[in-house]
Amino acid sequence: MSTVIKNELPNKFSNRILVLTLLAILTIAVFSAYLSYKSQVRISEEKELFKLDCIASATAYKISGEDHSYLVAAYPNRILKSRAVQDSVYRKIKELMDGAQEMTKVPSEMYTVLSDTTSDQLYFGIGTVRSEWLSAMEDYPEELMRDFEKGGMVRSYIVNGSDKLSAFSPIRDANNKVVSVLQVEETRDAFMDKSLDQIMVNVYISLGFIAIIGTLMYFSVRNLLKRQERIALEKIELDGLRRELVTNVSHDLRTPLASIHGYIETVLMKFDSLSGEEIRKYLNTSLQGTEKLRGLVDELFELSKLESRERKLNEELLSLGELAQDVTNQFRQQANQQNIKLQTQIPSSLPMVTGDIALLDRVLQNVIGNSLKFCDSGDTILVSAGHLEGRVWVEIKDSGAGISEEDLPHIFNRFHKGKSRRSGSGLGLAIVKSILELHGATYQIFSQEGQGTTFHFDLPVARTT
Repeated sequence: MSTVIKNELPNKFSNRILVLTLLAILTIAVFSAYLSYKSQVRISEEKELFKLDCIASATAYKISGEDHSYLVAAYPNRILKSRAVQDSVYRKIKELMDGAQEMTKVPSEMYTVLSDTTSDQLYFGIGTVRSEWLSAMEDYPEELMRDFEKGGMVRSYIVNGSDKLSAFSPIRDANNKVVSVLQVEETRDAFMDKSLDQIMVNVYISLGFIAIIGTLMYFSVRNLLKRQERIALEKIELDGLRRELVTNVSHDLRTPLASIHGYIETVLMKFDSLSGEEIRKYLNTSLQGTEKLRGLVDELFELSKLESRERKLNEELLSLGELAQDVTNQFRQQANQQNIKLQTQIPSSLPMVTGDIALLDRVLQNVIGNSLKFCDSGDTILVSAGHLEGRVWVEIKDSGAGISEEDLPHIFNRFHKGKSRRSGSGLGLAIVKSILELHGATYQIFSQEGQGTTFHFDLPVARTT
């Protein structure tokens, strides 16, 4: 139960982090979209103001300051508006302004403005939309009065409840004296209607980049959490394996130690009453126990070195077929004693491979030894070798007890012992696996309970210079 709880904790933690990451990305996306929108609006405003300023400057340059001064002198008040608008000079200036507005497609209007320095009052002059003359202006941006002589731009001001952008440029006479200014304005609504599509396109592009970065960040966090979760689970599994290792080692060491202790204790307690032959028998049995104990300790040290990569390969050219034949011959006497047919099917010449002879010898020793352990009288073991597609293979096939379907996936795990009463320490095949992986070899095992086992491994043919 405790293991299940521990396994669930990393998942809950990872899910919580992923949700928080997603919320953070969404928050960043919303905030960035807002900032991008505001930024794009401001950029568009700057472009539009620059455009209005260019229109105002170009049109003001074409208007004659003398003509405008003439109109003011000839018609000095608003009462004379009807006469002023009929004047050919008035019509000439208005037609020039109408033409400029038509050509530039300004959606609002442009008009001239005059300043009375004695009263700090601005007056409406000639307009493209409003038909007024020398009427006092009530709503106007303070920049218009402040920068009357040099011109400028106005980002936002309210006139009759309408938010507007504008630019104004001075109209000069032949003496370079400012006699009036030309103001060009545009309502914010008209500007936004015209610019909104481009603004939103730029916002969507920004959101696209944010989405890409956010997606990469999300998957990076997810992969990092999965890696941490895997490490956490591996640690839990490692703790379990460590406990299992201690249990198995304790059990395997306790059995021979108990036997040795029992026989030596018997000899010491009954030394005077035991015959020389009985003493020799007890001591031989104890000696066998120490040999078994030493073999188990040696296997533990060997496996530890292999798994930690402390054991370096002493590579040399060798004939895998000849090595398999030599190791098989070492087991013939044991096979004959057990009435087991030990056969070989190895070609006389096979390509050379590169490997550590001592370690590959140990692989063959362990596998053939296992086959003998699980075979009964009358069974057969066939050791064969061959060459296929640039690799030399060795196969050990027996007709013994076989391995159950339940045990087969675990046979290379250290200390794994199958259900058979003939199981050993559980280290032999773990050592085989480590040696073959150290050589970069491929290996397979096929088995069916009651029908025998086949072990196959192969190494690449050595490169010749």
